[in-house]
Amino acid sequence: MTAARIRINGSFRGQTITGQQRYAAEVARHLAALHPESVHERAPGRWWSRKALRAWLWSQTVGFGRRGEILLTLTSRGPLLARRHVIVVHDLFVFTHPEWFSRRYAWSHVPVLWIQIFSARAIVAVSDPVAEQVRALTKGRKRVLVAPNAPAEVFLEGGGAPETLHRTLDRTGLTAGSFILAVGSLDPRKNLERLVEAHRRLPEPLRASHPLVIVGGRNTATGHVSLAGDQSTRLLGRIGDEELAALYAAAAVVAFPTLDEGFGLPAVEALAAGAELLVSDIPVMRWVCGEFASYVDPYSIDAIAGELTRALTEPRSSPEDRAARRHYAASRFSWDLTCTAITKGLQAMSSDGTPCVTSNEGVQRPA
Repeated sequence: MTAARIRINGSFRGQTITGQQRYAAEVARHLAALHPESVHERAPGRWWSRKALRAWLWSQTVGFGRRGEILLTLTSRGPLLARRHVIVVHDLFVFTHPEWFSRRYAWSHVPVLWIQIFSARAIVAVSDPVAEQVRALTKGRKRVLVAPNAPAEVFLEGGGAPETLHRTLDRTGLTAGSFILAVGSLDPRKNLERLVEAHRRLPEPLRASHPLVIVGGRNTATGHVSLAGDQSTRLLGRIGDEELAALYAAAAVVAFPTLDEGFGLPAVEALAAGAELLVSDIPVMRWVCGEFASYVDPYSIDAIAGELTRALTEPRSSPEDRAARRHYAASRFSWDLTCTAITKGLQAMSSDGTPCVTSNEGVQRPA
């Protein structure tokens, strides 16, 4: 089978790096490396990228390319009209929970995503739960393939170089094994307000000896939360991947009590670093983490506090535990598997016009 000619929509270039942009950058890089003769990217110049409206207007032009090419849009910034368009759907929250977003964002993105989904030739979902939601929304009329997120190489290195760990701990004033780490934007969906309150309810000696450290910045597309914590809550803002990997590896426990996710990349990054992980008991987290995390009701502050207490007093952080978590994350989620799944789906579409459905392991199965 000849490789499909793929044009990658590079309109994500220049955006603030969150889960969608990381996915786009990694998929674009790996697809180009795997298929250098059949994959090329078209990206906006600097002038277009400086303003969101300009970048969106530019993205409308990327749909007009050479005949026979498949356009692959990897984030929500894509054209309304395009030939042979394949889009990645990271989540449907703008439909299901518009209250999580600014009114302007919801007003503008609901019709755009609706048009893109129903005009696309095929849809890539980042998890099985998202794929099921897309199939329900389209009443099974769209073919969907699953190609999940994956941890970057730096998170698979067990916290990186020792000097990076020491430098990070020195800069932040933290002690390895003596802090709780949370990673996520400061928006309502990440449930950080309940996490901060749960941390306040820990027994005083535990709370004093294990500060809550939150990594992440504000997202202009969402509502904001105010984290009026105390001296035992630390807000680090956005940090680089090397420092983040070091913090994952050094944390006593990583807490990710999100209300919902399309995939939940911080959970997989934490597992890749070997960290003990506490996550929400929601379908996508069960799908992502399997038996390698502890689960809690994200709406119950007492439940979160109780599980944090358990994790700090009865840790599951033996070398064998950490190695098992790292192996699970590395073997189940990789960019090679993700790009294999995408490539198989696009090749099937190129050969007979009918996209296939692909499982998260990248194995083609009939639609």
